[in-house]
Amino acid sequence: MTLTTEFLSDSPAATEAFAAHWAQTLAPDTVVLLYGDLGAGKTTFIRGLARGLGITEPVRSPTFTLTHEYTIQQPHALCGLPFFHIDLYRIETAAQLHALGLDEVFERRGVAAIEWAERLELWGEPLPVAHLWRVRLTPTDDTQRRIVIEYPQERHAATTS
Repeated sequence: MTLTTEFLSDSPAATEAFAAHWAQTLAPDTVVLLYGDLGAGKTTFIRGLARGLGITEPVRSPTFTLTHEYTIQQPHALCGLPFFHIDLYRIETAAQLHALGLDEVFERRGVAAIEWAERLELWGEPLPVAHLWRVRLTPTDDTQRRIVIEYPQERHAATTS
C-alpha cells in the first residue's frame, strides 16, 4: 500500500509554496526522490523544500557540482541536520554514482532531495534510509504542473520494525 498526495500547481510560486508546506512533514533520515522531464519543476520544488526547512540562502541546481549541502533551521525535529540537494543528471555509470559519496550523505541522517532519481537504478541496492518519498512532477500545460507524492507504507513498515 502506498500513501499518495496530489497537487496541481499553476505557477512556480505555487509549487514552491506547496513544497515549503509539505517540508514540515519530513522526519530525520529522509530521502526525497524527484522524477520529471527537463523543465518539469524539480529544482523549483526543492527550492520550496529548502524554504520550508528554514534555509534562507539561494538554492541553485547542482548540475555541475552534483551536490549542495545546507543546514536545516526548522522544524525543531530537523534543526541542525544537513539538507542535501543532489542532481544526478550527469551520472551515467554505477562507478560515477558511487564516487559521489552517497553513503556518507545517508549516514548523516538529514534530508536529501535527489533530482533525476531514475539514475539511482545504478546504485544496485535499497537506499539505507528510514523514510523514502517519491515526487513526480508532470507538466499538464505551459504553466501547470501535476505533483504526485508517494510514500510506500510497506517500505516504512519494513524499516521501522
